[in-house]
Amino acid sequence: MRKLLTLAIILLSAFAIVACKETPEESEPTVPVEPQNNGERIDFGDAFVQKSRIRVWIDDENGEYMAAVIAAFNLVYPNIVVEHQHMGTVDARELLKTFGPSGNGADVFQFPHDHLAAAIIEDLVLALPTATKTRLDAVSHPLGLQIATLTYDEQAKSFDPESPNAVERLYAVPMSIESIGLYYNKNLVTTVPTTFEALLAEVEAFNAIVDTTSGLTNAQKGVYGLATSSHWADSYFMQPFYSAFGFYPFGPELNNPNAVGFSTAVNALTYMVNTLKPLVTGTGNHNSVTGNANFENGLIPYIIAGPWMHEAYKNAGLNYGVAQMPTIDGNESKTFAGAQMAAVYKYSKNPEDAIKFVEFLSSETAMQLMYEMKGKLPALNNAGLANIDGLADDDLLLAMAQQLETSVPMPTIPQVQYYWGPGETMIQRVWNNAVVPATAAAEAEQSYRTQVGLSGN
Repeated sequence: MRKLLTLAIILLSAFAIVACKETPEESEPTVPVEPQNNGERIDFGDAFVQKSRIRVWIDDENGEYMAAVIAAFNLVYPNIVVEHQHMGTVDARELLKTFGPSGNGADVFQFPHDHLAAAIIEDLVLALPTATKTRLDAVSHPLGLQIATLTYDEQAKSFDPESPNAVERLYAVPMSIESIGLYYNKNLVTTVPTTFEALLAEVEAFNAIVDTTSGLTNAQKGVYGLATSSHWADSYFMQPFYSAFGFYPFGPELNNPNAVGFSTAVNALTYMVNTLKPLVTGTGNHNSVTGNANFENGLIPYIIAGPWMHEAYKNAGLNYGVAQMPTIDGNESKTFAGAQMAAVYKYSKNPEDAIKFVEFLSSETAMQLMYEMKGKLPALNNAGLANIDGLADDDLLLAMAQQLETSVPMPTIPQVQYYWGPGETMIQRVWNNAVVPATAAAEAEQSYRTQVGLSGN
């Protein structure tokens, strides 16, 4: 039934486009008819309802997905005209700062979750009403809502929860949600281990296999059994290892700007250099192995990657699956969760209708279209995901949904931009240069504090 509704919406949007293109020469001439009125009172109220207009910036280059969404939206709100303009998610915020004040920006705009705090500070985002939050609480993925909700003191422009006028508000609607997982080559793996202890034992055995032609082991050829689609100093990819040892940047709530807390990463760094490094790069540097190419070419069994790699792996003809990240010493390895968001421009001339549109983006109808036409995991709770046709048979996205059950939201406070650089340098110092983990952690903390102006505290 839902697929028939989707088809109807797509056909409706296509019909509207064709109708608009009809030329005068193609249409039949009409004979004017003299109007007659025999004394009846005619009410033109419904026929001449004032239409309102909003502009939305959504990342949809060919426009087919948004045409279907708008057609579905207009079945509910026929008197709201929605103008879609394709806009890349990472560009929307900067362009809105330029075009918003002149009235040439968007009423609704899309962006990745890590732009949210900056957009709020730049006075671009309208805090959504309590009624919207109540609606989303019933349908949205809890992690997506957590990422979209921030505590902010507008007067002090501070995200410190202890700030005098700090208020927790929902600022955006999560559209899709994603995380990394353990990807595996089904031609090389029969059963995926559920612990890193078992996984690394497999990897060690794989590394030791001798190539009969060259006489070299896989490891000697630089073909290690476990890789990452990024590199081994990428803090986003290393968060599963950090979390298993109790390190979460900016504290357990991931929102304390006064300290990253690198000192609690020491045990994880020790594990990385003593246990992980010998099996994934040997004596090489953090980026010395072309792991993604090895996996894409079908040479290795495992890689830590995200859904953005599906297209490349499918195009390579890989027979692969996705599993949940294994535990380490009995502790869950929790990945970061990220989301694509839609927000209302704070100075929209039509905020009421813009709010209706972002609310509609969280509906099962809109989420069904996004899944079918964009292949993304809808930011719905489990009950909502169960109603998305086709998802129950999509093993790859279901595996990511399972991973998200134990994920934590990536920090969204503005200071997170000063975390990645010191964090990467910290791992590189330990991995490449044999710096003592505690020393590297202290240096990283000081680097962060200097960048955010806390060095004297």
